[in-house]
Amino acid sequence: MRVLVIDIDSLRPDHLGCYGYDRDTSPVIDSVAENAVRFDRCFVSDSPCLPSRTALATCRHGIDSGVVTHFGEGQWYDNPGRGHDPDPDRPLSFQHLAQHGVRTASVSSFTQRHMAYHFSAGFQDAIQPTAETGLLAVEDASDVTDAALTWLDGHATNNNWLLHVNYWDVHHPYQGITEHVEAVRESGSMPAWPDEDALAAQEGMTGTRTRELWPNPAELDANWFAEKYDEWPMPDSFDSRADVEHVVDGYDAAIRKVDTEVEILLNALDEHGVREETAIVVTGDHGEALGEHGIYAEHALPHLACQRIPLLISWPGLTDGIEVDANDGAADAVGAGVEGYVYQFDLMPTLCELFDVPVPGGWAAESFRSALTDDERDEFAGREFLVCGHGIYTFGRAVYRDGWMYTRLLHPGIFSLPGQYNDPELPNEGLELLYDLEADPYQTENLIGENPEMAAEMRTTLDHWLTTRLSDSWYDHQPAETRGQDPLARMCAEGPYLYVNPNDLLALYRDCEEDNRQADRLDETLSRFPCDGS
Repeated sequence: MRVLVIDIDSLRPDHLGCYGYDRDTSPVIDSVAENAVRFDRCFVSDSPCLPSRTALATCRHGIDSGVVTHFGEGQWYDNPGRGHDPDPDRPLSFQHLAQHGVRTASVSSFTQRHMAYHFSAGFQDAIQPTAETGLLAVEDASDVTDAALTWLDGHATNNNWLLHVNYWDVHHPYQGITEHVEAVRESGSMPAWPDEDALAAQEGMTGTRTRELWPNPAELDANWFAEKYDEWPMPDSFDSRADVEHVVDGYDAAIRKVDTEVEILLNALDEHGVREETAIVVTGDHGEALGEHGIYAEHALPHLACQRIPLLISWPGLTDGIEVDANDGAADAVGAGVEGYVYQFDLMPTLCELFDVPVPGGWAAESFRSALTDDERDEFAGREFLVCGHGIYTFGRAVYRDGWMYTRLLHPGIFSLPGQYNDPELPNEGLELLYDLEADPYQTENLIGENPEMAAEMRTTLDHWLTTRLSDSWYDHQPAETRGQDPLARMCAEGPYLYVNPNDLLALYRDCEEDNRQADRLDETLSRFPCDGS
């Protein structure tokens, strides 16, 4: 069997046509979805990039692997092996496939961008598409495609391979997209939310990447920043609906750009005569807020916009001729929809089963193999709930259960969020968020104080999950000084400030504001959460 995994950074499922989006952003991916199973409640166990892909590569939560953020001690993988011997119960997932006869390859700059060498270690062929390194070294999608085509030229007709291809272009800045903008604009309407009322409700919140201040202080008037955003510059603030439309147009055009690269890859499979024998997986590492909680074009919070991702699986012999219920999923969605909750890393034991490879006992991932066929899909329930950690700009976790989302912020960073429920009688005043996602998909009405029964149930779910994870027998092998500790909570002493200095932001507010409203709010937050970063 052959598997092509297309991993698109920052990709929201609700901006793909196969998930019901009005605009024609993804015609090629939508064509794949016609013979695919579409997972409608797939979430990353940890966000954003480094925690997410580490989870995929290890099939373990960040609380277990130690990778919960992009910097400090929270960025380093806590390898469960010792000396020269990996833990046989907790192998790297792609490496495990390789050890059982599957040729594994990855075309991605992720390893260099995040110093995530444990990720590339899982592949027999780890291909860096360009020689550039660092956060600002952004390769073009065409560089990635060219490297993938070279690999396919040498391996496409072989049996039993998996090729992981990672595109970064949907992550801001949106570059190389000009030729695609009009196509997406003319193809349909962008979402009606956030509207002018939503923008008004977001006034006065603190933080960057927000309604009233998008650039971080170090980016203001910086030549390198202006050059980085030269094609599709971000507004300094979102003063009107037109500013929102500009950013969404850029985001949608970036998806369309990557979609054309996917077409090149699929054509190459055709040219090698293996397209009909190759499974296609389309997914991403996290989503992107486009107004949710007042955040724009950034992945800064444990919430739906950041943690829900697409997952499409087209598997020859399994998903061919799938039967689709007319009422399945979104009205215009494509493919057979699965409503059960799954983690993205559940993909890996599923691939193991499909490749007839044993599933290691120490993985937290669970196979969803039964969801891929018509005769078993209706019986697939998925997980009862999901717990998803987040580790940049803020530290926290979200619980997704029965159509609800509960978020507990361990550290709010620089943000005072619209909809925060500030009641001193609540146990975690200002740090808990609760939403009915079916009634309120954009999370505008925090129900933490209005629905105490659901709040208590979700708190208990998270607390029990934390207790279970931290008491896992794996922790007996860790150093005594960190054994049984939550790595995300430990990072709070440093603060989630890799990309923004809170003191610089505070000084900016003091210099620019007449009433000091946001400066005072930020000062109160920083006083409440003292840390090394402030």
